[in-house]
Amino acid sequence: MKRKTRLIALLCILVLAVGVTVGVSLTEREREAIAESGEVVFELPVSDVTALEWEYTDDEDQTVSLAFTNDGGWTCDADAAFPVDGEAVTALLEQFEALQAAFVIEDVSDYSQYGLDDPLCTINIDVGGESYEILIGNYSELDYQRYVSTGDGKVYLVNNDPMDYYKLTLDDLMLDDEIPSFADVTRVDFSGAEDYTIERSESGGSYREDDVYYADGDVLDTDSVNSYVSYISSLALDGYYTYAAAEEDIAATGLDEPELTVTIEYPESSSEDAEILNFTIAVSRSAEDKLTDWDEVLEAMEAEEAAAETEEPADEDAVAYLRVGESSIIYEIDYDTFTRLMECSYNDLRHTELFPADTENIASLSVTLDGETFEFTTTPPEEAEEDESGEETQWYYEGSQIDIADIEAAITNLTVSSFDAETGSGTTEISFTAVLALEGSPEVSVRLCRADGESCRAYVDGESIGSVARSQVVDLIEAVNAIVLG
Repeated sequence: MKRKTRLIALLCILVLAVGVTVGVSLTEREREAIAESGEVVFELPVSDVTALEWEYTDDEDQTVSLAFTNDGGWTCDADAAFPVDGEAVTALLEQFEALQAAFVIEDVSDYSQYGLDDPLCTINIDVGGESYEILIGNYSELDYQRYVSTGDGKVYLVNNDPMDYYKLTLDDLMLDDEIPSFADVTRVDFSGAEDYTIERSESGGSYREDDVYYADGDVLDTDSVNSYVSYISSLALDGYYTYAAAEEDIAATGLDEPELTVTIEYPESSSEDAEILNFTIAVSRSAEDKLTDWDEVLEAMEAEEAAAETEEPADEDAVAYLRVGESSIIYEIDYDTFTRLMECSYNDLRHTELFPADTENIASLSVTLDGETFEFTTTPPEEAEEDESGEETQWYYEGSQIDIADIEAAITNLTVSSFDAETGSGTTEISFTAVLALEGSPEVSVRLCRADGESCRAYVDGESIGSVARSQVVDLIEAVNAIVLG
């Protein structure tokens, strides 16, 4: 009996071993059908494609269908007026120009295990009378690759996931207007809210070497002008009102009479004989919104911001509109962008530093304080430059060598907080005249008069410029007193 039981047990073990061997054999055979590839398994002649369409389900479980036809240029099947970015469509097709597979699965009998019976995306491509259907299936989290079928009875695992490219909306394929990168701008014309011209001149008469921009002969701050045109160059045109603007659209958005038009003249390249190009944008609020003066809107925005910094501003959804040249596209821009573009007046772009020269070019300084005048002088101009021993220009007061670094810093820090041409009868707190070590030994005179406890009125060469914080004026007075009373 025991012997019979032992034989039965041995027989069961044998049957089990045979089953395992057969199973392993089948598994190995199935594994052999999955061959490591890396070779090109599908080639698409992109330049010959005449039609492309695809359909997928987005993250909100909505079906997205897009279709384009190439007849000497790409057009949208749903709307022939839509400006198609042909390069973007070509980039989509190039994903299949030479499709490489990491693995090839042969003799597929069950497409459902790869998500290809109900694909995430179906792509149809027509090339010279032939049609290709490409199915995008599940994502293999084990291999970090996507299952793809090209209709040849095989399934491919690909490293380059097509869903990274085809999960788009129509707006993603719109050919937006191109804004160039501006360098060495030669001219800027404003019309509308501002009406003047900026011109570039390397010899415009400024006391600063870096100054190259002028408006009606008045010097502007190079950094401010460059910052303004760079802001335009960096504009993100990512939302539109319409891409097929008709007269009624232009009128409704206020662009029939824009609030501001900016035309930038710039060289095509850095070469001396480069062609000079022009770029124009126009911006405006809607015809209805323009009934309220922009200055009033600005005041209201500033008041809201000051009253409740943590609350959402009432105008957060307010939009203005932008158009590039005569483009058929009208873009929506937020009020922050519109505000920045409108900040282009002469006062917005001029120097805020009160002293119109570099302090390093001051050869002598005459300061009047409390009715008394103090003279600060340097060594003669021929000795003012550094010599081989490294000695720098020396300053003197009443025959004694002094250090005026604090005075120079205080003069540099005098900043106009608001520009205006008003005059007042306030008491002069301090005044000074600087002789510059430039051709012709020009002089610059500055007078600072107390307006109230917080500000002083500033005059340069007798012209009223605007307001300067009184604390900055006090710094200058203290720097002078540290020398003459020390």
